[in-house]
Amino acid sequence: MKNLFPVALMLCLLVSLSSFAPVHADVPVIKKGLRAFSFPITGTTDGTPGAGQPAGTIAYSISGSGTTPSTITFSTLSGVSLGTYSYSLSSTNNYLAVGMKTQTSISGTYFHISTACLPGYCLEFIGAL
Repeated sequence: MKNLFPVALMLCLLVSLSSFAPVHADVPVIKKGLRAFSFPITGTTDGTPGAGQPAGTIAYSISGSGTTPSTITFSTLSGVSLGTYSYSLSSTNNYLAVGMKTQTSISGTYFHISTACLPGYCLEFIGAL
């Protein structure tokens, strides 16, 4: 009986371990990092198409390279340009463009790179309608 116990134990271990699958080397690994986005970034926001004009919807287009925005251009929906304004680094991953108040109702735009924002960045219009 003493000789049978090690054999029975080995058989139980063999049966229980045979259901495990080996780990494959090509298993994908999820890495935490900034989400990828590419320029140009386009959209619309509320604003005025020029000083003293009635409020409406204006379009914007942000250009840049990598994860760094360089300029934002505003235009009317019909394509009339309301100016191009440069972004400057205000702090790590934070960019600010100002000076568009004379052409739009927007005082500035704030571009913040963050994994907390779904596309990898947050865009805030300062002083918009």
